[in-house]
Amino acid sequence: MKLLDTSVLIEIDIGGKGVLEKAKELDAEGRHAISTISLYEFYWGIYRKYKIDSRKYNEAVKKAELLLLRFFFLVVSPEIAIRAARIGTTLTAKGEEIGVNDTYIAATALVHNLTLLTADVAHFKRIEGLMVEEW
Repeated sequence: MKLLDTSVLIEIDIGGKGVLEKAKELDAEGRHAISTISLYEFYWGIYRKYKIDSRKYNEAVKKAELLLLRFFFLVVSPEIAIRAARIGTTLTAKGEEIGVNDTYIAATALVHNLTLLTADVAHFKRIEGLMVEEW
């Protein structure tokens, strides 16, 4: 099982050249997980892009619900929150700060001993001990 970063969810949602094939390969590996932080970021994008209750909004939400059925959701536990704080302060001390949401996503992967699948490897590979795979 892998933990998918929000960037992967967005690419799957948008589709395009090669994405469907990559998604099929991912599905063939088994069921994967996403952090509830990625769930937040994904829906934040929908709410930001569309007027709530508009036709396009309703279509986007339905599409998102179908996409998200394929994943396990991993919630932010106290252990994940503490690990995220450590990641964030360690990177900030090095002048390599990343966003708070990304510290939670990385901490989720670390706590659950999962490889993080992301379209932004350079962003996450700075985190010690995190197994990162490029989408």
